Amino acid sequence: MELKMPNHEQAYWGLRAMKTIAMADGVLNESEQHMLASVQRVIGTTYDIEGLDPITPRELAQALPDLQLRKQLVQGLIVVSLIDGKPNEQEAALVEQFAQAMEVNTLEVKNLRHVLNGEVLQLRLDLVRRFWLRPKVEEIWNSEGVRGLYKFVRGMMGRYENKELAARYQALERYPVGSLGHSYWEYCRKNGFALPGEKGGAPEQILFHDCVHVLSGYGTAPEEEVQVACFSAGFQRREPWLFVLFVLLQFHVGIRMTPVTTARTGFFDPEKAMIAIRRGAAMNLDLNNGWDYWPVMGEQVEELRRRYNILPMDAFRPAKQQAVGSAA
Repeated sequence: MELKMPNHEQAYWGLRAMKTIAMADGVLNESEQHMLASVQRVIGTTYDIEGLDPITPRELAQALPDLQLRKQLVQGLIVVSLIDGKPNEQEAALVEQFAQAMEVNTLEVKNLRHVLNGEVLQLRLDLVRRFWLRPKVEEIWNSEGVRGLYKFVRGMMGRYENKELAARYQALERYPVGSLGHSYWEYCRKNGFALPGEKGGAPEQILFHDCVHVLSGYGTAPEEEVQVACFSAGFQRREPWLFVLFVLLQFHVGIRMTPVTTARTGFFDPEKAMIAIRRGAAMNLDLNNGWDYWPVMGEQVEELRRRYNILPMDAFRPAKQQAVGSAA
């Protein structure tokens, strides 16, 4: 993901837009206040939220010409509209107006309308069409055809077994402690996950996601699944914001986006999500695009973190803020 941090003046305009969305129904509720406070902590501003005036789409477009910041802000406005788990017509309409004024054409704005209208099937179909699994399915089809797809689908359902494949992954137990291979084996056993080839094991094509858990240091609790998805959005080059929207809906709004995971509510922490995105964006490698984990399974996780520039969480934790002006 291309990620650009706004300066204090740019943040001022963005915060005004976020507050405008949050106040569309006339109330700045606790979740929205927390969202705005989290944004300020991460970008290092201390504007008085109560003193921020509303802003029109036209005013915002004139004040914020940077295209990348415009794209990021529209995504942030979508999060604001969903952060309390109750999107409404006023918020969705305003998001659409801001996106149009800033000439940002993103499918997530359309997805927000699906959420508002309760069009869950359309929402799922659109996200599946764009999700990271699609290129992997296409690759399987091109290399193995129907037989490969059959194995993949059975693997996704936890019904594919292959003793030879399972033995290869079981052998990771004997890799050096602290290596990616041993850490992955330990991660699976600790969490009760079957290895590829074992009964109930996931297909190899999605194993990179478990490696991301290991390399990033995020666990498997719902709030950590949100963070690992945001971390993945950071290093992802194709449809990065889709990761964020997916977990926002699955683990915060409570819309079940996948048949294998129970929908939850209230697990999207804006500050932790933004830190995770920044960690992923700092990486020099897209783990979901051509990365082969087998050649590095014997290498230490700490060494791989240095090689891929996976910085510790503390590197992005907000520092003590200094007061800034109340207007740009």
